Amino acid sequence: MTRLVPAAVAAGALLAWLDPTGLRATGIAVLAVLAAWGAVRLANALRLHRRRHSLDALRALDPAAFERAVAAWFARDGWLVEHHGKSGDHGIDLLAFHGDELVAVQCKRYAESASVPPAQVRELYGAAVAVGATRALLVTTGRIGPGGVAWRETLQGLVPALDFLHGEALARFASGATKLAPGH
Repeated sequence: MTRLVPAAVAAGALLAWLDPTGLRATGIAVLAVLAAWGAVRLANALRLHRRRHSLDALRALDPAAFERAVAAWFARDGWLVEHHGKSGDHGIDLLAFHGDELVAVQCKRYAESASVPPAQVRELYGAAVAVGATRALLVTTGRIGPGGVAWRETLQGLVPALDFLHGEALARFASGATKLAPGH
């Protein structure tokens, strides 16, 4: 069907432009129908895209698929990504490179009500220091526990910086609405 669309658009445009036998109105009608059809397809594609990148959809992924998805988002935004996630990864699932920046990423696919405990935040940070990362990033579909947030506050101004990506900010990153830029 989609292979016929360019031909139908060309025929409709030709009829509307040249008006060979008084068929200009037919050509305009063909173009209008095709434009409406295209708008409906685009709206459906956008709706499907949003649904695939919702927090609920991300929580439905298995942990390995969530890690692959996060790696794909980094790659989409121009980062070179190495996947390290497996049992015993010492707190780093991904290493993302962009210029002089190295981000150590830990991915936690948790339920909405689940919190990442402070021990995992500290483990990520220690592993980031060990690999010489410029930034550590904890990506989770859950929440960051208050202990982890408080501990991060004690690191202000230190390298590597420690960032969290969760909640609606994660959904925006997943959909491509926001990008993880180097240095941010």
